[in-house]
Amino acid sequence: MILPATLLTEVAGLLGILVLLSALYLQGQTFVDPTIRAIAAQSLILASLFVILFLESGDVSLLYLAAITAGVRGVLIPSVMLYQVRHFRHSMRESGTGQRVPSLVIVGVVMIIGGYALFKTALLPTLSNPAVSVPFVLVLLSFLLIVTRRNALTQMTGFLEEENAVLYAGALIAPSIPLLIEFAVVLDVLGVVLVGVILSATREVLRTLEAPELEQLRG
Repeated sequence: MILPATLLTEVAGLLGILVLLSALYLQGQTFVDPTIRAIAAQSLILASLFVILFLESGDVSLLYLAAITAGVRGVLIPSVMLYQVRHFRHSMRESGTGQRVPSLVIVGVVMIIGGYALFKTALLPTLSNPAVSVPFVLVLLSFLLIVTRRNALTQMTGFLEEENAVLYAGALIAPSIPLLIEFAVVLDVLGVVLVGVILSATREVLRTLEAPELEQLRG
């Protein structure tokens, strides 16, 4: 089944808006549990984009990429992260800068506007695909999420969002390159190792995923 080009553009644009909304939702969360679920939803949205590109081009590699994205970053890695959350006695919540939700959301909106303006000025003449502005802005938002959070699991969601941005850009620029699938597998395996091993070791040694002096309940 070949989708019309206009329909593909409209659906891809809708998915781009959903990706950006999910990124802003991530910025607005202080509790770790909904943050993990949001990054899982964002990965499933990205997998849907790959399915649409597969239906448009008939390239089976895109279908494989969709399955990897949905299975590993949409289900497996979030499940491991939620397993970490369930093994703490208290509800995991951000502290310090990460609790300034309204200001971070506003900064995120400003970064979307500024990032699109920067993309349009510096990169659009070269790439000639305005849709790439979405993963470009998503990279900026993922950096913001990483640098403003202290919780290791929340920072990991920032890295997953960065991976989503890279694969999103790759699918729009060169969706039929087989290397893109190998790159996705490497990133996902690395993510599983980081989440399953490093964070488990952190929990066993420090008994927390935050600095010890920050481990306290907040109302």
